[in-house]
Amino acid sequence: MDLFIKIIQGGVYMSFINPFQLYSEKENTTTNNILLFLSNLYRIDSKIYELFINSILPDNVNYNAIPVFEQQKTQKEGGIIDGYVEIKSSKIIIKTELDGTDRKNKLINYCKNIYKKSERCPETNILIHLSTSAFNEEDMKSINKEVEPYNFCFVSTTYSEFVSLIQNITDEYYFKPELHLLNEYFYDYCSSSNLIKDLFRIVPCGKSFDLNKKYHLYFQPVDRGYSNHKFIGIYQNKEVKYIGKISKIVYAELLENKDLTTKNISGKEEISKEEKERIINTMKEFPKVYGFGDISKGHIFFLFDKENFCATKFKKTSKYGLLGSKFFELKTLLNIKSVNKLTTDEIAERLKKKTW
Repeated sequence: MDLFIKIIQGGVYMSFINPFQLYSEKENTTTNNILLFLSNLYRIDSKIYELFINSILPDNVNYNAIPVFEQQKTQKEGGIIDGYVEIKSSKIIIKTELDGTDRKNKLINYCKNIYKKSERCPETNILIHLSTSAFNEEDMKSINKEVEPYNFCFVSTTYSEFVSLIQNITDEYYFKPELHLLNEYFYDYCSSSNLIKDLFRIVPCGKSFDLNKKYHLYFQPVDRGYSNHKFIGIYQNKEVKYIGKISKIVYAELLENKDLTTKNISGKEEISKEEKERIINTMKEFPKVYGFGDISKGHIFFLFDKENFCATKFKKTSKYGLLGSKFFELKTLLNIKSVNKLTTDEIAERLKKKTW
């Protein structure tokens, strides 16, 4: 199912979006959820919605979704207007795919038909192709050449790019809790639906950093949610210093008799004696390192095999520190075809050449 948005007087018009899934086909459900995401973004803050759409577009295209207010507007003829309010007209078509790219002719016909049906030509027309993979640069140029006569700009992007863009904007607007929730919900949906894969979760580690490094693990309260991911980045002082490939996720509790009871959350093999010792030592040393607190119960542990816990320097060059977890799709981040062909050490080396 394709998605269509247009600007009318007074704001953005979107047909009613039902929050309850009425579609049997996964692609239609995906389209509905993309529209839910965009409409909620506009509801939270129209300026943020406008910023998000513009972050997808090339620099030479400017999308306007909110009115412009002017006082004492001068004209070439007819005198000075006391007050003037303008909202520029625009149309956006979004074509969603679960995988791969669509036929070019189909996309061009979308623009052609919308152009023919328009009573007047909008100032901004945009066609966004959204999938797990994007068109290459040559195809992008070819399609843009074909849709230019219909006053359309064509862009091809991925779900992982959508997630990354809204994460970046959310970091800038840290004082908007609703935006943070929307960001988390949208990420969870894309992750659980396999629209984004090979996820790299970056977690801020303050005083616990030395324990994470020493025992190559990460821990968090059991009631703190998380989505499926393969890799964890250990972050401190505006830099990911270690990356670990998850071998097991376990709930662990230290009993009064000093025995450790565990329950596997992820990972087929039973926890080894060496892994139990790492968890126990972390539990015992935590109060000394942190100064207070008890992680001997109510916590889950993400374990990394020693060969899959590697030093790196993935620097955060954007403003502010890291307030909470951040996700990247490694395939997109590293611009590679397959993550599985790389060792964790090779990924760590490639991350040294990247910033965020």
